[in-house]
Amino acid sequence: MSYIKSKKISMALITGSVFLLIGLMAVVNVHAQDLNLSIENMPQVVGAGLGYAPDYEGSDDYMFGGAPFGKYQFPGREQYILLKAFELQANLINHPWLRFGPSLNYRFGRDDVDDDVVDRMDDIDDTIEGGAFIGVEFIDRANPRKRMSADVDFLHDLGGEHDGYTIAFNARFWYPVSKMFDVGLGAGFVYADEDYMSTYFSVDHSDSLRSGLPEFDADSGVKDVRINPVVVMHLSENWHLAGGFQYRRLLNDAEDSPVVDDRGSENQWISGIGVAYSW
Repeated sequence: MSYIKSKKISMALITGSVFLLIGLMAVVNVHAQDLNLSIENMPQVVGAGLGYAPDYEGSDDYMFGGAPFGKYQFPGREQYILLKAFELQANLINHPWLRFGPSLNYRFGRDDVDDDVVDRMDDIDDTIEGGAFIGVEFIDRANPRKRMSADVDFLHDLGGEHDGYTIAFNARFWYPVSKMFDVGLGAGFVYADEDYMSTYFSVDHSDSLRSGLPEFDADSGVKDVRINPVVVMHLSENWHLAGGFQYRRLLNDAEDSPVVDDRGSENQWISGIGVAYSW
């Protein structure tokens, strides 16, 4: 049995470092689940990543960022506590394939961006979001590196900044192509309510006067779809590297917003590299 099988190294784990590194998510006003980050089936793990992403959701200006992650799984149980950059989750279900529990997320705001026009608009402060997730994960017990998972993550603003909510739908597939390398593919979409969309994509009268952008009232709907491939390299039983990217396409009023249509781009790219240590 290879060292990877013996430790049941999850490719999703290292992807954690990839799209965690994409921990750029902080800068891009998204949360970990938006990036299809997944770190399952690893009792203890820590890692960090470095990535490159837009400096606000819908921007065509990019910047670097980083973030940590970690997981603790209770001995002999399926319950775990999971830190994915700025989102903390706890699985409360002791079940072989069902996952359910609370989520807490720190969402960064929008201020001091590179675009001079958008920067004239009112700042959006950071906020705390809370909610819950539910998901399933199906693992090939003969080779745990083969797996498929899907989940739904609901988050509502607790800090009074956007007063809305998002629902993220994600699916992932992992497959080992050799002893050293795994490949993965994730896809998903995010629905946002009117309060969220209005905060991040609307242009009110005062913002229009300050920036020169036309007034715009963003409504609820599916704000984006995304796909993210990743490659993981297992350096040893404990050390792992990963690299990948995510393409995100803004849709509906997110795409039509002047902060995107006039000053940014509906095509969003996030890329990065990461490192993880498991034991």
